[in-house]
Order: sequence, then structure tokens, then C-alpha cells
Amino acid sequence: MGTTWSLPRQLLPQSVEAMRPYGAIGHEGLCLWFGNEEAGTVSITHLVVPHGPGLVTHPLHLSLSMRAMSRITRLAGEIECYWAGQIHSHPGFMLDLSEVDCRMGVLVQDYLSLVCPHYAQRDIRTVNECGVHVYDDGRYRRLSNLEVDARITVNDRTLEIVPVEVLV
Repeated sequence: MGTTWSLPRQLLPQSVEAMRPYGAIGHEGLCLWFGNEEAGTVSITHLVVPHGPGLVTHPLHLSLSMRAMSRITRLAGEIECYWAGQIHSHPGFMLDLSEVDCRMGVLVQDYLSLVCPHYAQRDIRTVNECGVHVYDDGRYRRLSNLEVDARITVNDRTLEIVPVEVLV
């Protein structure tokens, strides 16, 4: 089956809430998920919410500056986690990763990448309401709802929310 992920119950609603202001102006939003892996299960422990001039958002695109990437990488070391996944928003019912997402996103084996529809303007109850993608064998592929149900579980652990200012 491969890697599995364990997500705190509050991860999805808190991620949607953090992306909502960007969607309100018709832009994509972004949240990063940090955690640790043990015995093939990645446990997400931290929701990292980047903000500031190093995060550039547009209606169909977002990017992090090199300084932002450096800050996020340092943060992972400081809290003894690694950058295990993310969620970003798309307009309407668009749940697939864009060509740019697939080509220029985080290209690391077992990296989890979710797409939240409607620019995060609607509440999301389950990960199956999102497009769930994993970087696997040199490419991103979207998981079926059955595979999501088999590989992603929800737990009641406390979620640490970490706002981080990123610079240009």
C-alpha cells in the first residue's frame, strides 16, 4: 500500500480557514503540513501558515520566494519535523494539480498535496472533498477516494498552528 498519513482532526478546517482570506479576493491560498514518519506512517503535527511578501498569490498561481523556502526549511529543523505535505486552493470544482503544480511543486517521494476547491470559501468536512495527490515514482498522481480512505486516517492529537512570516 505504501506510505500512510495520520492527520489531526483540526488540520483540514484550520487549513481552510487560513486560506480563506486569499480566496475571498479570488487568489489561491497555501498551508504547509509538517510532521514525522515512523514505520511508514507520516503523522502531521504542525500546520504552518506562511504570510508576508515572500508568498505571492494570484487567481491561478502562487509562489514562495527563495528566502521563504529557506525560512520554512529552517523552521522544520527548529521544530524537529519535516515538510510532509501541503494544501492549496483552486477556483470552482478544480481538484487536479495544474501543470505548473506538477512541474514546479515539491517533487519529493510521498509528498502529500491536496487541492481545496472554491478557493477555500466553503467548509470542507473530509479530505475526499479535496483533490488528494501524492508524489510517487517521479510524478504526482491523484488518489481515488478508496485509496484516500485506506491511506489517510484522522486522529485526535493536538495540532500546532505556526504562522510564519516569509520575506522576498
